Amino acid sequence: MAKNTDKDLLKDKGFLSQRQDDYFSMRLHAAGGNLTSDYLRAVADAADRYGKGYVHVTSRQGIEIPFVHLENTDAASEQMNSAGIGPGASGKKIRAVVACQGDRVCKRGLIDCQGICEKIDKLYFGKPVPYKFKIAVTGCPASCLKVQENDFGIMGFTDPVFIEENCVMCRLCEKACEMSAITIDNGSLYLDMHKCVSCGLCVKACRKDAMQVKGQGYTIFVGGKVGKRPRMGDMFFRTGNEEVVFDILEKTIDYYRENALEGERLGDVIDRCGLDQFGETIKYSRQK
Repeated sequence: MAKNTDKDLLKDKGFLSQRQDDYFSMRLHAAGGNLTSDYLRAVADAADRYGKGYVHVTSRQGIEIPFVHLENTDAASEQMNSAGIGPGASGKKIRAVVACQGDRVCKRGLIDCQGICEKIDKLYFGKPVPYKFKIAVTGCPASCLKVQENDFGIMGFTDPVFIEENCVMCRLCEKACEMSAITIDNGSLYLDMHKCVSCGLCVKACRKDAMQVKGQGYTIFVGGKVGKRPRMGDMFFRTGNEEVVFDILEKTIDYYRENALEGERLGDVIDRCGLDQFGETIKYSRQK
């Protein structure tokens, strides 16, 4: 049986204790679920050699190889490192970023989620925090990556504007809108921005430039989490500038490190101190 100190060291190397004595799941570093064929071949080889021939895909797009025996942990680590694959993060660290394929692949994608994910991963993966910190990037308001359930979430948006003189009342935008934010009645079109979720589908559907882009960029959510005490993230800020997104992220992590009590997630700190105080501290006012 491994000693507790040994288990702590193993955890830093990505090995998580199983319920079976002296067996571990080897967590591997993966960002945004974007895995190369070389990565997959190396993982399959390690699973055959050191596990039971299968892997577990985690809810955060990660890879774990279960049933690695204690006596094989060093060899398994060395094999992964030689393939350029480092350990995954656990404990009091910034976890791997999750991201959809964004505008590189998805028809609905409004931002380059994988590009943003790669930048965040290089800057912050595995860095120490008071408890844990999870980041998600999603391409549009469909929120396939559930950014509202993460400490820091980034969502693409496109705000439409109606140009009446270009409209031929073809109703393509009305049909494309899944939120019933566009209605056409008696030859007039009405765009209800209270119902609009800024998905941009009406802009893509319009063939006459009657629906155009008014604004586009990134919506930032803060303070989300799941678990025993779930909390939906607060929609905090919108910007068309990627540099602003990274500035807010940097200041948010600093705020969390400076203000969190033992065992608190970012959302707990915001609930205790207030969202307005959070905004004042990081020098960005919440957009309502």
